[in-house]
Amino acid sequence: MNTALVLRLAALCVIGAVLALFLRDTRPEMEILLMLGVCAAALMAAAPAAEEAMELIQRLASLGGVQEEVLRPLLKTLGITLLCRISASVCRDAGQSAMAAAVELGGALSAVLVSAPLLRMVWELLSSLL
Repeated sequence: MNTALVLRLAALCVIGAVLALFLRDTRPEMEILLMLGVCAAALMAAAPAAEEAMELIQRLASLGGVQEEVLRPLLKTLGITLLCRISASVCRDAGQSAMAAAVELGGALSAVLVSAPLLRMVWELLSSLL
């Protein structure tokens, strides 16, 4: 992620936060829509950098001899974690802490299920050593 992208994301989010403060008292329903729009714009702006990071991770993994079966669950878990963190934060900002907790619980369960093949590989490795 280059410096220009970080500056653009920071400016977008700070301006969005200031505008949200103005809307909070007069039009709270618009504040949430503004927040969702700013988050969507920030994620779209960061998408090319995320793709570059994924390519770098895959190249390093192939150079290091890391198998695809090991890397895939780790990357999926990372994606689930980031998505749930952003979603839960949006829910909390909207005053919906119960929804945020539900998103976090669903994310945690999904992460466990996605990483099950990796846990199975670790178990088989440990079993073979004993």
